[in-house]
Amino acid sequence: MQLSELWRTTTFRLTLVYGLVFAVGVVALLGMVYLQSAVYLTRRVDGILNTEADALAASPPAQLRERINTDLLLNGPHTNVFALFSARGVLVTGNLPTLPTALTPDGKPLEILPTHTFPAHARLIARRLPTGEELVVGRDVNQLREMRAIVAYALVWSGVFILIVGLASGTALSIRPIRRLRTLQAAGRDIAAGNLTRRMPISERNDELDLFAGTVNTMMGEIERLMAEVKGSTETIAHDLRTPLTRARAQLHRLQHAEAPDRDEIARVTAEIDEVLERFRALMRISELEARSRRAGFAATDLAQVLAQVVDLYQPLAEDGGVTLTLAADRPSVVEADAKLLFEAVSNLVDNAIKFTGDGGLVQVWLEDDGGAPKIVVQDNGPGIPSDERVTVLQRFYRGERDRLSPGSGLGLTIVSAIVRLHGFTLTLADADPGLRAEIACGP
Repeated sequence: MQLSELWRTTTFRLTLVYGLVFAVGVVALLGMVYLQSAVYLTRRVDGILNTEADALAASPPAQLRERINTDLLLNGPHTNVFALFSARGVLVTGNLPTLPTALTPDGKPLEILPTHTFPAHARLIARRLPTGEELVVGRDVNQLREMRAIVAYALVWSGVFILIVGLASGTALSIRPIRRLRTLQAAGRDIAAGNLTRRMPISERNDELDLFAGTVNTMMGEIERLMAEVKGSTETIAHDLRTPLTRARAQLHRLQHAEAPDRDEIARVTAEIDEVLERFRALMRISELEARSRRAGFAATDLAQVLAQVVDLYQPLAEDGGVTLTLAADRPSVVEADAKLLFEAVSNLVDNAIKFTGDGGLVQVWLEDDGGAPKIVVQDNGPGIPSDERVTVLQRFYRGERDRLSPGSGLGLTIVSAIVRLHGFTLTLADADPGLRAEIACGP
């Protein structure tokens, strides 16, 4: 596992970011503890020094030296500073050999470095006495400095520790996603090599990788279906179009060698070519629908009105064929759809029903709407479609054995299926006993 590969994982980056945020928070917290503690202890030391200095400054001048020596004896000369300097800055008594130049009487406290007479860091304050002398009081602040060092040490190393733990956690948490990504990549390479039956592996975690893999698998299923249809269509085109093209060529050959053109022969050639062109137009229509290029025409559409238009259009054809065509759609039912495409889909169903029902047949068109998803139903009492062919009839160019001799390209139901998929509706072919019941459920 390379570092660059590890860095590209979202898990590692998020863990690192959260670790940095946590580290910054801990450092900020310890920093506040450090500042507050240092300020508190410094003020406490300064308060003690001020109290001691005020007490000494209030002593009678004759007793001041004696009190300084007594305080040194009681408090120890290595933890406290007591010194008295003359107006010229000469040491009179105490354990501070020289008066620091930066120390100003009645000014801010001063922290000095260790000296040979007082081997520790000390914090000093000074008082100007009425006699002109200068009183200096101080205290060892090594403990304060050690406390600062401890907090600073904890501040630094806690941040380092959090970063190390964050990096380790990010690495540990990223190992499994990287392995899964490699598995997904291997599946992707296999698919790219042409194995369209391969699917992305899905674990039981149901995380974002599994959601993505599921989406890809759905997409691959659709691609596999389309590729199978393309392959089947190519084979069917080669098989079905060979016959009319062969006949057209033979007729043209006869016309070429005929002494005078036969108008009937020319009409037959034209009809053969028109049949081929009609199939190609149907193929282009299906490709247009499957490319989802017509969604711009979607609007609120009354299904009852669409069914009424279809029945009005096919009523004369049904009467000529001796078929009774009825409509039952009394109440409006509005859905979001392309009215022209729905008209085309229902027209194909009605046209097939009239064509295959035959003289004396009955074709019923009605609209079911019980307050849920409305449903368009086209039902006839003809021969129907065998149950084992109700899926394959939706494929391009498929025609049942009984329909081989009847006119048509075998693309009508394929167009209906494409229109239904474009709308997100559902097409169902069922047995009407006798006949066929075609349902378009206009809902998800």
